[in-house]
Amino acid sequence: MDKHEEESSRNVGLLIAGFALGALAGTVIGLLFAPKSGKELRDEIKEKSGEYYDRAKEKGTEYVGKAKDKAAAVVETGKEAADKAKEKLADAADKVKRAVETGVQAARDKFEATKE
Repeated sequence: MDKHEEESSRNVGLLIAGFALGALAGTVIGLLFAPKSGKELRDEIKEKSGEYYDRAKEKGTEYVGKAKDKAAAVVETGKEAADKAKEKLADAADKVKRAVETGVQAARDKFEATKE
């Protein structure tokens, strides 16, 4: 995963967390100003905060799963690129080896020719 994708994923997570916190704060403030008894208010705050917590936890799990899938795909792509690079490097090394052997043989032949 490149830096941009990583930063985007982090920003999306922060955005969702911000919305969840904002919704929770708005609910609590709304409940505080509603004409209810203290017990009713506390129960409703507890219920709503539990709902928001469960929803946030569910979304968090969902995004962690997506991030793992993306990371696995990036790792696989990296492995494939590394394998291709290894093949190209091996081919280039073989070409250099053959060129050196050809040059060495040509130098030997020339040296032998000058001896005669």
